Amino acid sequence: MQQREEQFTLYKLLNVEPKATQNEIKKSYRQLALQLHPDKNQEDQDAKEKFQKISEAYQILSNEEKRKMYDETGMIEGMDEFKNAYEFYRNLYPKISKEDIDKYEIKYRFSKEEEKDLIEFYNKNCGNLKCLLENIILSRNEDIPRFLEFYDKMIQQKKITDYKIYQTSRNKIKKLKEDKKAQQIDMDQLTKQIRQRPKNTFDQFIQQMEQKYHKPKKVKTQQK
Repeated sequence: MQQREEQFTLYKLLNVEPKATQNEIKKSYRQLALQLHPDKNQEDQDAKEKFQKISEAYQILSNEEKRKMYDETGMIEGMDEFKNAYEFYRNLYPKISKEDIDKYEIKYRFSKEEEKDLIEFYNKNCGNLKCLLENIILSRNEDIPRFLEFYDKMIQQKKITDYKIYQTSRNKIKKLKEDKKAQQIDMDQLTKQIRQRPKNTFDQFIQQMEQKYHKPKKVKTQQK
């Protein structure tokens, strides 16, 4: 096990830990896809293939059965190609300053775009707010009362459904870590996401990119 952890893995490609939740894997994949799509890397002739590898890695790790098989074998077809994609994105973008974050934060927080993200999260999770802060970018622990006030208003106006789980989960929202080191790591990832974020939502954008560049490929596992 020690030897395998030191080697390249699909988890490293998607910039997550092996114990990452599905939400964490999805969030990291969205960020990477925004950075690596070929339209933003036209000078790289291999950009299309590298974007495909990111998508393929996500398809494996987001599927419980495929992820279990990968965890058990530690192998997947085209491993060298996955590694090349990883090395590409690790050297692609320079570190972005906190000033860039602050500018986007002013634009995003309290905006219509933020409200759309809140409603999208609420509808997608049928009112379960437990992982709210983890899925709304630039959110803070102190935003919880503001978000709840917004949801109450939307329910009162009958713009969203008043799910029973909303009332029980509103007091169980998982708070973000206050550790400065953990916050810095998250902000480093966030800056890349902000720089490339389009006006439409993440889901729409990623879907468009996958339809344009990603050709589904049957991936076979290979026993050691």
